[in-house]
Parts: sequence; structure tokens; C-alpha cells
Amino acid sequence: MPEIASTTRKLPPTKPAGRETTAVYDPPSIKRRLRVLPILATLSIAAVAAGAVWILWQNYMGKPWTRDGTVRAYVVMLAPEVSGKVIELPIKDNQLVHKGDLLMKIDPRDYHVAVDLAKAAIKQAEADLANKNAQQARRNALTDLATSVEEKQTYTSSAQMAEAALAQHNAQLTQANINLERTELRSPVNGWITNLLTRQGDYATAGQQVMSIVDADSFWLDGYFEETAVNQIRDGDTAKIWLLGYDNVLYGRVDSVARGIVVSNATPGNSGLANVNPIFTWVRLAQRVPVRIHFDKIPKDLRLVIGMTATIEIEPKEKPGTHRVQHPLFDIRLFISK
Repeated sequence: MPEIASTTRKLPPTKPAGRETTAVYDPPSIKRRLRVLPILATLSIAAVAAGAVWILWQNYMGKPWTRDGTVRAYVVMLAPEVSGKVIELPIKDNQLVHKGDLLMKIDPRDYHVAVDLAKAAIKQAEADLANKNAQQARRNALTDLATSVEEKQTYTSSAQMAEAALAQHNAQLTQANINLERTELRSPVNGWITNLLTRQGDYATAGQQVMSIVDADSFWLDGYFEETAVNQIRDGDTAKIWLLGYDNVLYGRVDSVARGIVVSNATPGNSGLANVNPIFTWVRLAQRVPVRIHFDKIPKDLRLVIGMTATIEIEPKEKPGTHRVQHPLFDIRLFISK
């Protein structure tokens, strides 16, 4: 009799109890997990970027700063005090000079002559005074019968006039010597000759500018801060300075804050009345106030030039027990005008 095929499905063999099962390799599950990694990385980078932006914004709002800074220095404008031909010019443009150095010499011959004339006038006045004093002494020695009182007074006055003339000639000699010294123009400060246009052989006129010197010991920085930040700035606050052409950070101190700027509406018109601009914009722009900052130390490798630009950040000092009020990011009052 033929064997009947069994229709019963065979079950897989069961694992004995107490043994651990091994993980089954599932490629679709691994792919799903890998898809999540870019999302997590993007969220992490966004969180770090948001934190950095928040820190930078707090620093921007918390400390006064400006990109509108300018290097300044005093400029000494030199003019001769006597006139004459320039016979010596031992300097060149942009040269460093020291206090007392000879800058220019004017032909001194006319002024030597003036000194000699003043000396000769003094000798003449001395001789005249001696003669007048002798005449006065002789008249005073006579009795009233030999001469009158009026004559004695006349000779006394003549002697006094001769003495005054001698004093006048002495003063003229002093002035002549001063003018002779002024034929040599010397530097009053340490600094650099700038924009020199005078040449040897030119005729220099007394009182007319012939050269300029940038005072090397007078450099400072003007920072133009918005009026909304001026209230946080105090004299003596530390300032960080970034010059546009210099990589290192410089430090300085707030010296003072300007107490006034030009007000265009206060300019009087032809009739003397205030000339008020009838146009007023809806958006009010903050005015900029100059803040004077002195450098703590100027590096030797740094070449400061008047007009260089800089970025300035002020680190305000907080008084003990007080804190500075932070302004809101948006205030509708800034856009409303009366």
C-alpha cells in the first residue's frame, strides 16, 4: 500500500530554554537610524550658532562701540616773525625733527645792520647824556645871582630827556637783536614736517605760514558715538582700539566727552532769526557725539597718521551696588517725534 504524504507543516526546532538569542541583522532599521544623524547634526550646529549670535548681540547692546573713529593730533603752523630771503632750508618733507632744530634761515644781513645802527645810536645818546649832565651840574653850582631858577630847570629837563633817549636806544638795540635771532626759525616741538612747499630762495613774509609740523607727542583718538550710548561712557573708562591698518589691539582711556555739536537749526538767517528746516524725517537718526580717547601706549612699529580710521569699544565702569539698564531691542518712542 502506498505511503500517504503527511500534510502537517513542520515547525522549526525550538531553542533550549536558558540560552541567549543573537541579534538579527536588519538593514532597513540601520538605514532609518542613519537618516536621523544629519538632522541631529543640523540641530546641534543651529543651536551653537544661535548661542553665538545671542552672545554677540548681548555684547553689541551691552558695550558702547563705534566704527567711526579718527586719529587726531595737533598741527603747529609756523610763520616767520621777520621778512627776508630764505638762504637755508636744511629739512625735507615728512622729515622727523626735534625741538630746537633749525628749520629755516632768513638772510640776516639787514638785521646785522640794524644792530650796528642801534649800537651807534646808543653811543651818541650816551655822549649827549654826559654833556647834558655836565651842563646841569655847572648851572646848579651857580648862585641865583649868576643864573635864574628857570635856566637851572631847563638844563635839568634837558638831562632827563637825554637819559630817556638813551633808554629808548637801548630798547631799540634789544629789538634789533631779537629780530636778528628770529632770522633762524627753529622747531618748537618734536614732530614731522608735512606738506612742505617752501623752497630755498623764496621770499618769506613775516606772519605768513611757510610750513607745518605734526606734533609727535599729541596723538589722540576721536570716537563719534551715537547719543544713545554716550550716557554709558565715563571719563577714565578703558577703550579697546582696532586701527584699520594694524592687526593688534590697542588700549586707551576716555579723556572727555564733547559737550556740544553744531545745531543746524540754530544758525541765524539774514534777518537774525533762527533758520529752521521745515523738513523732518519720520525716522529719527541718532546724533553722533565726539569722545576724546588717549592712547595708553603707542607701539614703536606703529605709524600713526592723522585721519586714520579705527573701531572703538568702551568698557564702562560700573559703580558698586549699581547696574546699567539695558535698552530694549525695539522702542516705538524712537520713531515718534513731537
